[in-house]
Amino acid sequence: PAALAAANGALARIGVLPLRADALARLARIDTVVFDKTGTLSLPGGELRVESFDGLDDTVALRIAAALERDSAHPLAAAFHAALPIGDTVATGVVEHPGAGIEGVVDGRRWRIGRAGFAAAAHADDGSIWLGDGERAAARFLFDEAARGDAAATLASLRKLGIATELASGDGEAGVARFASALGIAAAQGRLSPEAKLAHVRALQSRGHAVAMVGDGINDGPVLAGADVSFALGDGNALAARAADLVLAAPNLLRIPQAIVLARRTRAVIRQNLAWALAYNLLALPAAALGMVSPWQAALGMAMSSLLVTANALRLARVPAP
Repeated sequence: PAALAAANGALARIGVLPLRADALARLARIDTVVFDKTGTLSLPGGELRVESFDGLDDTVALRIAAALERDSAHPLAAAFHAALPIGDTVATGVVEHPGAGIEGVVDGRRWRIGRAGFAAAAHADDGSIWLGDGERAAARFLFDEAARGDAAATLASLRKLGIATELASGDGEAGVARFASALGIAAAQGRLSPEAKLAHVRALQSRGHAVAMVGDGINDGPVLAGADVSFALGDGNALAARAADLVLAAPNLLRIPQAIVLARRTRAVIRQNLAWALAYNLLALPAAALGMVSPWQAALGMAMSSLLVTANALRLARVPAP
């Protein structure tokens, strides 16, 4: 208990909030970390480019997209709002289809925005966000996403700890592959539905891997709950945070390898304390039973043993270097 209390205090000081009592114990065992892309390894939003079709004005396409994305928690939704404030344009009957997109009625016409197969089935999926009626495309939106400033350092730190890193995203495969290559991630998969992300993690677990998942969106909820241990970004979706084991209070990815180092140190300290307690009792109890130890010596020995265990546990209060 002393070791866990000290370790949880150190976690809080680096901005990692454990939501499950056994999160540290499970974190110490992981050998693979799977990351979501958009909003997790990449910065929310990104530079937005518009291609409109059939004479539709770019501004009109942006206005429709912004109305549909008004209440979306997806990180890319912010890019539409930043490019064109919604103003008086309102979408009604809005329905979100996880892993596919959003549909709703704008100015009396039903629109869909999302992946090509959902918004514009006549077009091949190229990783862009499409606006259409379900069959024909009205516009295509392309994003130039940038990695978070600490993403590369975080991945390098995890590799130094002997932990494999993977990327699993619902975005287009081509864009995911380019992003993963830029960060040096060898294993990357795109166009994964929430169920497919969970199936991928289950497959890793079936091969004997202990998997940590890092995500921020509502679509990451199932896989965050299904991983051996999971991190949610504090500025992400609230449902993702509820499904996770640990929450990063600030979106600082370097806290993940710090937390893993702390978890491994905690496991080592607990084993040291248990080993000392076992050895002490194996030596002290027979001596006391045979009358070789006086009562005051036994009391002093027990107090010294407890102090030693507590002092060893307090070493965990030191925050690991980032």
